[in-house]
Amino acid sequence: MARAKIERSVAANPNNAHGAHGFAHICYESGDLEAARTYLSSWLTTYPRDGFFYGHLSWHLSLCEIQAGNWAQALQLYQDAIALDRHSGGPQQKISDGAAFLWRSELAGHPRDAAAWRTLYDYASSALPRPGNGLADLHVILTQAVMADDARARQIEDLARDGRYPSGSYLPALARGFAAVERGDYSDAIAALAQFVAENERIGGSRAQHDLIEFTLLKAYIDTHRLEEARHLLSMRRPGAVGVPVTGIAAVL
Repeated sequence: MARAKIERSVAANPNNAHGAHGFAHICYESGDLEAARTYLSSWLTTYPRDGFFYGHLSWHLSLCEIQAGNWAQALQLYQDAIALDRHSGGPQQKISDGAAFLWRSELAGHPRDAAAWRTLYDYASSALPRPGNGLADLHVILTQAVMADDARARQIEDLARDGRYPSGSYLPALARGFAAVERGDYSDAIAALAQFVAENERIGGSRAQHDLIEFTLLKAYIDTHRLEEARHLLSMRRPGAVGVPVTGIAAVL
């Protein structure tokens, strides 16, 4: 029903960026990545390069390309429209899309861009210096984990202790998990992340954002050879979930 409504909206106003965004989400939620690739790659050619949604919809398309194994295309999208100096959106979107692309690309086995992480970390520290939106804070925490900095997690812990952060201690726990991944301590990562595997909604966002957390836990299971737990995690994925671009996934399937 949701897809039919979105498709009617897009048909009625093909130039509506909100409609295009809704269609991208519907495709991701239903696992129809080929439809998303076809639609977004065409739609973006007529949308202004400096339009607010250009960077974010390019990010949606990049997820499809990573999943399809098209790394060259995904990287081109990042360089053209998602990288910090190319993204057309506001600070939260720049940080979220950039960090998510870099992290998910590494989970899929692609090389780290250390300079990009450093640039994003510096920008996040200045553009979003204090906790606020849970989804934005998740991605600030990700940049800080890569740079071995736990400042945002400690800020949130202080607020949560006083009952002044909506998701409580959830994000600090994720921060510990990401930091453990960075250290290569996957057992600690599992201990931090597995307890909250069914609570991703606490930060808002959609499956496109929540999968970043789930795929990180899955990678930790694979790298510690805890394959039954990895299979159980996969079995819990909602119907229609997209495939899993994580290195080593073939051992689980």
